[in-house]
Amino acid sequence: MSVRAGGIDWIERWRQMQEAAEAASAGHEPAHGEDRWQRRAARFDRVSRGRRDESLELIAAGVLPSDVVADLGAGVGRHAVPISRRCARVIAIEPSAAMRARMQARVEEEGASNVEIVAAAWPCSLPLVDVSFSVHVLYAVPDAAGFVEAMTRVTRRSCVLALGLRAPADGLAGLWQELHGRARPPRPAALEALALLHQLGHRASLRVVPSSERLLEFSPNDEDLNDLCHRLGVEADEPGRSRVRVALDRLYPREAAGAWVLGASGPNAILEWPGSAAAP
Repeated sequence: MSVRAGGIDWIERWRQMQEAAEAASAGHEPAHGEDRWQRRAARFDRVSRGRRDESLELIAAGVLPSDVVADLGAGVGRHAVPISRRCARVIAIEPSAAMRARMQARVEEEGASNVEIVAAAWPCSLPLVDVSFSVHVLYAVPDAAGFVEAMTRVTRRSCVLALGLRAPADGLAGLWQELHGRARPPRPAALEALALLHQLGHRASLRVVPSSERLLEFSPNDEDLNDLCHRLGVEADEPGRSRVRVALDRLYPREAAGAWVLGASGPNAILEWPGSAAAP
């Protein structure tokens, strides 16, 4: 049954929030067709290897040894590779060449021979799977309805989204305002996705992931500052890093060479609903 929570058209609301965020970022994002992860993939790989992922544990709990699983927006393989140990096969969909290279290295390093890497953006051609999941991808997808409907059609048993209760970029809103002199509207996140799923008629549940809230902190080294520059639409050179350092010191004073602490990220959530593909 389709339900419009609060009488709002959440499909249209999602699109409007995306358009507002994109308009505010105009001129401060990579050019169309550029791999926006090219200069961030190495750091993302390193950070994800050293951090426990509570969402991964919840997703993996629903996977059976005989399952074929799809990871939509697989990134560096931080979920695809561990889950491959729990199932028969993982199809890892990833459009970024830089991220795929890191994922391929991880697949080879860990001997995950049942992971198939597909160079594509979702939706794309995909065989039927038992479980499909996507982790922290939907925030920047304009057609969220098309994304989740395509998931539902190719999935036999369970579709899963892992999203923050707020989009990760929202934690940098104060810095964005300081650097660009204007607000960047929030992107939609888990609660908007839940409302959208119910409007589409899916019996979706939402579980807040325990212990998933983390401090947003950045060290004064070039690697962290370069990452912040890319996320904030600032050139990642010495003048750009200097601009970001000045803004950080103004908003988030720190002790000596310590890290800047921007606050907490907010907890993550797991959204789950049944797939509609026929069982074999």
